[in-house]
Amino acid sequence: MSAGNVVSLLRSSPTFEAMLVPTDGSALSTAAALKAVEYAKRLQLPIVAFHSIPIYRYPVYLGGIPFEYPSESEYQEQCRAIADRYLDLVVEAAAARAVVASKRIEFNSAPAQAIVEAAKHESCSMIFMGSHGRGGMSRVFLGSVALKVLTLAQVPVMVDRPTPKEISDAEELMSQHAIEP
Repeated sequence: MSAGNVVSLLRSSPTFEAMLVPTDGSALSTAAALKAVEYAKRLQLPIVAFHSIPIYRYPVYLGGIPFEYPSESEYQEQCRAIADRYLDLVVEAAAARAVVASKRIEFNSAPAQAIVEAAKHESCSMIFMGSHGRGGMSRVFLGSVALKVLTLAQVPVMVDRPTPKEISDAEELMSQHAIEP
């Protein structure tokens, strides 16, 4: 690899202006987001906490259309409320560390693409996200949002694999805020 392809992670680096921190609301992604806040503090970067929600799809069954299914506006309202709670955890953690933070929610059924597009729209020069670290067949069958982001992103991506202790701490924080991990 030539020296021109290496990205410097120095505190004074002018290339890093903001960091996108995507979370899916799981304890693992929350643990990674909390670590991203610490990293942003060290680099003195603002963060954008991000959540992607799948696009509404009205189900049609062989027997007809179900009567008790939410409308598109009800779906979006409910999903936004849940996403706000996930993102509020990250924003509160950032505020406690004196890190400037904002939130962004998007409806997009392709989370990796949504993450990359959000980083571009928010002028984030870095993405920090968690990963289960699956390999082999489980990655093939379950997919890997982190891997897709790594292949699509035009900015540096830091992928963190939280420890069981960090995940446990995130679960505790989530339960304190009445969020089911």
